[in-house]
Amino acid sequence: MAITHSLNILQTCFSRSWGGLELQALEVAKQLQRRGHHVWLACCTGSRLAEEAQSSGIVAVPLDVTGYFHPRAVWRLSRIARHNGIAVIHCQLSKDIATIVPAVRLSGRRTPIVLSKRVGSYVSKRDLFHRFTYAHVSKVLAISSVIHRNVLDTTPITSDRVMTLHDAVDTDLFSPGRTDRRRVREEFGFDDSTILVGFAGRFSPGKGHEEFLEAADTLRKRYANVRFLVVGEASFGEHDYARNIHAMCERLDLGGAVTFTGFRKDIADVMASFDIFAFPSHAESFGMVLIEAMAMERPVVSTNCDGVLDIVVDGVTGLYVHPRKGLELAEALARLIDDPALRERMGKAGRQRVIELFDQKKQIDRIEQVYCALLTST
Repeated sequence: MAITHSLNILQTCFSRSWGGLELQALEVAKQLQRRGHHVWLACCTGSRLAEEAQSSGIVAVPLDVTGYFHPRAVWRLSRIARHNGIAVIHCQLSKDIATIVPAVRLSGRRTPIVLSKRVGSYVSKRDLFHRFTYAHVSKVLAISSVIHRNVLDTTPITSDRVMTLHDAVDTDLFSPGRTDRRRVREEFGFDDSTILVGFAGRFSPGKGHEEFLEAADTLRKRYANVRFLVVGEASFGEHDYARNIHAMCERLDLGGAVTFTGFRKDIADVMASFDIFAFPSHAESFGMVLIEAMAMERPVVSTNCDGVLDIVVDGVTGLYVHPRKGLELAEALARLIDDPALRERMGKAGRQRVIELFDQKKQIDRIEQVYCALLTST
């Protein structure tokens, strides 16, 4: 079942942070617009997402949404839905539905609501408020198997209204043949003899920066030619944590081994510059940077937690380690440092897995199919 005409689609993501969730929300909006749909993206006033949406040619709808009760936002969204003939509303954050559901009801339209569930819940959401809001959600798209189970365990959604739809990457953009491996390496002074271990992610507690630095401290004493690149920046409310990580790096005297790049938009070239990608997250509902690294044929060392289990095949596309184990991370990285053939074999297997399971074209195809099925049944 395919969509044969353009749709008016309202995407929402009321998050003030800037990381994988928000980047994926923007990317879905951009891809839908490129397919000829008319897309509006409702987001928080003054957020990085609002800025990036506008610079990407997406019609941003900035709203002051920080909690669960926003009469003005509800009224404005109801007008947008009614006056623009919005066919589908796709929420990229769970709390968005608290604002979207009353807006749809106020609009007088029977607009289907789709929710991409990206973060697990640790509390039951079967109270009267959540029974009301989730009753108006037509489909939940869980980004991993663990989130799929969590939705069924914690919300009043029935199993027929939940499906697993992984986040995805543009495998044409993230392709070794289209990137410049040397450019980023030369920018930071790494020659071809350097083994570069990369890490990418927000400076957020639980991402595993501490274990990465601990592993770097262990490995720099063993290998003279190994260096470490940390990509990312602090987002909303995370600057204290970032300062603590930089202070840890100074305490360990890692300045000659570890380089912090800040946020990078050229992430495909950055991933290409790595020889090994490390993902030491303590808990992760999915892991976009993992599939980006694998698409670039980088072998990965990853913690064996949550949504990561959908991505990495231990011993085939990478190596698993336990969360919060810096020395274990170091030993797994050492295994790959010592075995170039294993790195190459795992890298190629990783890209093949991404093409099969996490390709963006297939993801957007499935999203369109979901929209079409809901509109047909309405």
